[in-house]
Amino acid sequence: MELQTHGWTLLRGYHYDVETFSQLMSQLCQTLTYDPARQNITSEAQKVDAGTHAIGLHIENGNTPMPPDVIAFFSELSAKKGSQTTICDGHAVYQALSPELKATFSQPMRISRYLPQAIWQNYVATATGRADADQISLDDLETFITATTSKTLTHHVEPQTDGGVRYVLQIPAIREDNVSGQLAFANTLLGPSFNYEKPEFTLANGQHVDDALLDELTQLCEKYTQDIAWQNGDVVILDNKRIMHGRRQIDVPLTERKLYIAMGLGIRHGINHSND
Repeated sequence: MELQTHGWTLLRGYHYDVETFSQLMSQLCQTLTYDPARQNITSEAQKVDAGTHAIGLHIENGNTPMPPDVIAFFSELSAKKGSQTTICDGHAVYQALSPELKATFSQPMRISRYLPQAIWQNYVATATGRADADQISLDDLETFITATTSKTLTHHVEPQTDGGVRYVLQIPAIREDNVSGQLAFANTLLGPSFNYEKPEFTLANGQHVDDALLDELTQLCEKYTQDIAWQNGDVVILDNKRIMHGRRQIDVPLTERKLYIAMGLGIRHGINHSND
């Protein structure tokens, strides 16, 4: 399967719909995950609705402590103009990094941003399977933080007077992919913040990730980026620890585009395609 060798695969001509796409992801992932800021279409799939502007390369939910291992997109209605999904191989980017950039990004990356109370409550509720998001307390948040801390991931919060928190997450900018264990430059440095406050990025040594450094990374990543021009019924599956994705600008009304996402932890290998 191309997911194992290339980090992504395009399923075209299998006549997927929302239900069979949802079944596919239930089959592929050991545990499905969700973004509480998105609208659920089925119990597995959520609507992608992030405006019409171009979106920079990123891994999905990479500013959280539990980014999915695998993500998939299903195009029910493809835009006639624009809206191509961009994909960038983090393996290739890592290999192309200069020795200086490899050294820079081999140290952990620190992500800091403000989260309103409802946002962090919804996130913890979604991650822990609780339905009473408005009852999630700071103690519950601290318990979740303790449970998800590891050698490569540390995080803490600074409570604010309005019930929100300043959330600080430290994770690798270069990580091993899910399948081969090879190193990949796969992170959110170039990505969007559509549903959340734009984060501040620093490195473990205190160096700020400035615009000049981001411009250099953008130019490098573009060399290893390709477009997926959607056709109705297409499904694309990505290794979220290797492949960064983004989007070209949408040049049609949003009513003329319907794209869905499903995400999960743990990859079960082998896919049975729908042939309906």
